[in-house]
Amino acid sequence: MDIAITRCAARLGDNCGVFPLKSFLGTEFRSDCYNNRNGEVKEILRFGLDDTMHLQEIQKELDYYQKLTPTNFAEERAKFFECLKIQVPYNPEFEYNDKLEVEDYEEIKKTLKKQRGRDAIINAFLDVHLDVTDLMIAWKKNRYTDVSILSGQLFGSTKDFELSKAEKLYEKLIRLLPQDTRLYNDKQIAQHFKDEFKKRHLEGWRVEYNEANGGNVSIYEVDKKVVIRTGAVETKLGVECILAHELDGHAFQAFNAMADRRYDQWFLSYLGTERQYEGFATFVVINKLPISHINRELKHNLAFMIATAYAQRLSFWDTFQKMYQICADKNISFFAAYKAKRGFRVTSQPGCFQKENAYLLGALEVIGIVEEAQENYYRLSQGCFPLAALRHVSDKRPKWISIDNFNQDNIDYFKRSMMAIINSH
Repeated sequence: MDIAITRCAARLGDNCGVFPLKSFLGTEFRSDCYNNRNGEVKEILRFGLDDTMHLQEIQKELDYYQKLTPTNFAEERAKFFECLKIQVPYNPEFEYNDKLEVEDYEEIKKTLKKQRGRDAIINAFLDVHLDVTDLMIAWKKNRYTDVSILSGQLFGSTKDFELSKAEKLYEKLIRLLPQDTRLYNDKQIAQHFKDEFKKRHLEGWRVEYNEANGGNVSIYEVDKKVVIRTGAVETKLGVECILAHELDGHAFQAFNAMADRRYDQWFLSYLGTERQYEGFATFVVINKLPISHINRELKHNLAFMIATAYAQRLSFWDTFQKMYQICADKNISFFAAYKAKRGFRVTSQPGCFQKENAYLLGALEVIGIVEEAQENYYRLSQGCFPLAALRHVSDKRPKWISIDNFNQDNIDYFKRSMMAIINSH
């Protein structure tokens, strides 16, 4: 999820059309120019009534997928593994590119607050955008405890599950999963996507590579591309899960969102909505694929949840060491620690970025919502949105649907597995 164009902005590009906020919110934005410390001119979003400013400008500035991706990832990874060879502890010193200052994010907060009150769905998005803005302010101030708390509130918290039980389930899944002798590298994963593009008649789609990508695979529906992490390796089960997650889950949601003339720009932005966004795609995998694939999803995501829980109280180096004891894989251990410390400049400090909790905890929440009323599945299929807006979203069957029948046996298996680690508080 980490390329030159932000993931959010890529989904809000020219293909979606350009619109002023006035068309949605009944008012407009004015952009005032200020000089930052380097003397560069930048846009500060402020409330006004004379000019227009597009929503995508705000979303671009709040896009933590780009801003929390280090500019020196390759160099710091190399340093880490050099130190690992001689067993000298090293905590990466990641650098980030963000021209905004704390006061700029405060201005964005003021702007967002003034837009509330006009539409229930948009209000829910604005509330989440405000939470994201608080997260970005904590990040700019290097307040890692606040980053941990705020990201946990958005994505799901380590407090929601018991670490020791999660470790036991992870060890059990290692025994249950078949030992795949054939592994697919990044180019082979790409070929599977190209084959699916052709099979699904998705014309004009392409594959790109990025070493610092947040996951092994990310999808950008508006730009018609998939980004694969350079050096990614997956099993056969993993590739099949990824294809279902990205195409049957995320892509179908995005195609439905693009068809919504009123809320398309909102439903294509998943800033802070990952519990619904990633939870829905994980739910699709659970419902669509066999139990063996569910075990893969559980094992894959549990590794990152466990790393997040350790990172909350440990340094990057110590988190890596804990993960290596569990999985005995240096690359997975580094990647898990990296994701858990995403956005951190001082990775020796305790604290974590809790986005990785969104997949399994989000899927459990989505399943509960669908079991309350099956028409909620249609609502969840409309696009990305805060779950607080659920009852205001249309329950009409959208064009793009990846599930026709609910696989209760699969759902029950996933629920039993997750309830074994969930805190009962």
